[in-house]
Amino acid sequence: MAISKIHPIRYSVLDAINYITNPDKTDDEILVSSYGCASHTADIEFEQTASYGTKIGNVKAQHIIQSFAPGEISPELAHEIGKKLAMQYTNGEHEFVLATHVDKNHIHNHIIFNNVSFTDHKKFRQNYTSFNKMRDINDELCASYGLSVIKSNVKSAEPYYKYKDVRANNSNRQVLKNTIDSYIPLVNSFDELIEMLKKSGYEIKITNDNYSIKKEGSQRYMRLKNLGDRYTKDTIITRIRYKDVDATPYIAPPKQQIGLLKDLSDRLDMIKSPAYQNKVALSEVKNIAATYAFLNTHGISSLSAIEEKQKEWAHAIKDKRSAIKEYEEQISELKEVYEALERRDKYNNVYAGYLRSGKSKQYEEEHSAGMMLFRSACKFLSSKDIDPAAKTADIKAQLDDLIQKKDALYDEYHKLNSDHKQLMTASKNIDVLMSKEAVTKHKDHSLTR
Repeated sequence: MAISKIHPIRYSVLDAINYITNPDKTDDEILVSSYGCASHTADIEFEQTASYGTKIGNVKAQHIIQSFAPGEISPELAHEIGKKLAMQYTNGEHEFVLATHVDKNHIHNHIIFNNVSFTDHKKFRQNYTSFNKMRDINDELCASYGLSVIKSNVKSAEPYYKYKDVRANNSNRQVLKNTIDSYIPLVNSFDELIEMLKKSGYEIKITNDNYSIKKEGSQRYMRLKNLGDRYTKDTIITRIRYKDVDATPYIAPPKQQIGLLKDLSDRLDMIKSPAYQNKVALSEVKNIAATYAFLNTHGISSLSAIEEKQKEWAHAIKDKRSAIKEYEEQISELKEVYEALERRDKYNNVYAGYLRSGKSKQYEEEHSAGMMLFRSACKFLSSKDIDPAAKTADIKAQLDDLIQKKDALYDEYHKLNSDHKQLMTASKNIDVLMSKEAVTKHKDHSLTR
């Protein structure tokens, strides 16, 4: 589900673009892309395109905000959908900058596009009809990706209270999945997991061995099997058997180990006891379990190893980020070439007709738009030293190869970045655990004096 809004920019395009491309909001600008322009010079390029038009008014650009429900979509998929929305809504005739923000609890896109078309230099007309067009495109894209869609009649969307209800359901769904994930390393059977969910305030309903769960106070039950393949009863039983916290099966280490992992292991054994569970905060149980599983999976067994791994991953993240940006620059340049070749191919017959007419002025006037697009494409290709006989299919193959390599690198970056964040969290959890142990020992020592 995505909600889209649009408003005009009448003053500083530069300020607006600087805001949406903020590295803190866009994963260090990994989630920034552009079309027909470069993001860092878009305001200048917008102005240059507008200078060819007449009576363009005081609106310099349009700003679309596309928001997704919490927990419903990944940043990469949101970015992809944002690109398609921008392309379809502007018909590929307006430069735009797209930025996906991940700093809030809901992922959202910002799209700023030139109010003047670079094909006919006419201004964009924003009205009720165009807004409905944007909404329809948005709904179709969400449906095609399997996201929920807010149904609407001809005049307006569903009431806001229904929109809030949909968001709440999506949020509860993700919270339940996260809760189940955190409990799996703490239990030895499916029944124990159900009991822990009940103690955490969940209501369980069983019908023909189908488990439906809801948080106390919620209106709707969520079927366990509808949460995804990893949350069916049979899969959960398997995950419990192997202590599968995430995607990697987790096998408990031998009890003989010493050091940091042994301390965490002993702590886990203690908090599993009923007497302790009545006293300990549930968040501490989850934090220690997640920390223990993460460190063991990555073979980290000391505080010094944590520091070394943090430095190693931080350096690797920086290198991958730089490589991704290099790929994106190459892709952006090659996209411009590919689009110019497509325009050349599309309007080649128009120019051929002009030559057959003996370069007739009347023919040129009658086909002015096609002639302009053909010549501008050829001029651009010439400025890039592209062979006039270059085949569009060859450039497309090069472009696809670059995109595939960038996507693969981004997957590596995303996984490494996620691991690095988990390591930072694990380090904080250990600091808290050690401080609590120190306080406890101090109290015990005071009592014995």
